[in-house]
Amino acid sequence: MTHLFNRIRQARRGASLSQSELAFAVGVARSAVAQWERKDGARPTTDNMAKIAMATAVSFEWLATGRGSRWVGGGSEDDGHETPAMMLNFYAQCGLEERLLVAFRSLRNPEQQPLVDFVEAMTARA
Repeated sequence: MTHLFNRIRQARRGASLSQSELAFAVGVARSAVAQWERKDGARPTTDNMAKIAMATAVSFEWLATGRGSRWVGGGSEDDGHETPAMMLNFYAQCGLEERLLVAFRSLRNPEQQPLVDFVEAMTARA
């Protein structure tokens, strides 16, 4: 079984993200990601581990423990028989949603709120 620091690195590389890009997605400094990927480095909080899993499309259970399927929804390198402790199903279902999510995630939290308010107001009128 791999160590947490290796699983974080594998997840990041598997998602083709730099340390800076993962840091941005999680909302931390790049140095935090560098620490998480060091053998003797700091460990991310549970909240940050969930954000890492979501940003890299790996299952939370695999990231946290090394057990279960690596990829959300199973994967070819696992037997897929274990049920993940947490399913991260907040991914785009079409190209338009993907574009929206990518743009939304590039905004800082204070910039995201007015956009969410606007979309909720639009859906309330529909």
